[in-house]
Amino acid sequence: MRLIVSDSTDVYYNLAAEAYFLHQTDENIIMLWRSESAVVCGKHQNICAEINYAACRQLNIAPARRVSGGGTVYHDLGNLNFSFIQDLGTTLDKAVNYKRFLEPIRQALLEMGIETSYSERDDLLYKGVKFSGNAQHIFQQKKRVLHHGTLLINANIHHLGKALHSEGIYQDKAVKSNKSAVTNLAEHFPHLADLHQTISTLAKKISTITQSQISSIQSEEDKHIQQLKSEKFTQDEWILGYSPTYHHQRTIAVDDITYHLNMVVTKGLISEFTLRDNQGNFAFPDACLVTINQPISPKTFENAFVNTPFHSHTNHNHFF
Repeated sequence: MRLIVSDSTDVYYNLAAEAYFLHQTDENIIMLWRSESAVVCGKHQNICAEINYAACRQLNIAPARRVSGGGTVYHDLGNLNFSFIQDLGTTLDKAVNYKRFLEPIRQALLEMGIETSYSERDDLLYKGVKFSGNAQHIFQQKKRVLHHGTLLINANIHHLGKALHSEGIYQDKAVKSNKSAVTNLAEHFPHLADLHQTISTLAKKISTITQSQISSIQSEEDKHIQQLKSEKFTQDEWILGYSPTYHHQRTIAVDDITYHLNMVVTKGLISEFTLRDNQGNFAFPDACLVTINQPISPKTFENAFVNTPFHSHTNHNHFF
């Protein structure tokens, strides 16, 4: 088994690496990685309903989507992610076994003097408060599993709260996140704030526990990962468009005027889009019409509303 400590802090690259090792290799791999500020939603979630898109743009928090299910999580350089990519053997029975992958993490932390426990949802807790959430995806074709999770060590909890707070009303059948109180381990163990040392120590302990060899991503692997990142993980069609059909309503204030938005997105395309003022009159009907049958994307709104008061506000992404 290989234990890869990723050199990249690009969330899209690391998500692509997980997918590459899961789908295109037969190796059993553990990966430790961090990313610059990002919010990562589950495969079956409506990302627009899970995050505050405008706040994320203002705070330079990248929106992303992973191949596993589960809820939306916040990443930054104070957050350490772990990924187990392994064969399940000849059967898929008992494939969903979170503790199988969490126990090596828990044991490694215990050897570092950090005693943790499990929640009913198999989150990891320190003194009853969550610091680690996880998700899992089964690649049935090759009977392989991707299990990954987060370890909040010294993350910006303030940015986490701002990012994971959507605006407006969303009606859909998407998987919803379960929000929980969280804590940083460095609040209780200040020496952990040195993430480079913490990662090095944790990697060595996990390597011993799992009998794995510490390595890095090789150049040939990197080529495939970069391609997958470019073709899928950075694309709006995946990040925004993969969301299930949804109906979105909200009020938007621009230049001291309040507008009422009504939008329906079907299979990643805008099927309904109207704006009304407080008197119920349609506003900017020509611009609204331009959005119809276009992909849900910042570019769609920037192009449609270029000659309206919304254009100077497009960086705030009022329509998400």
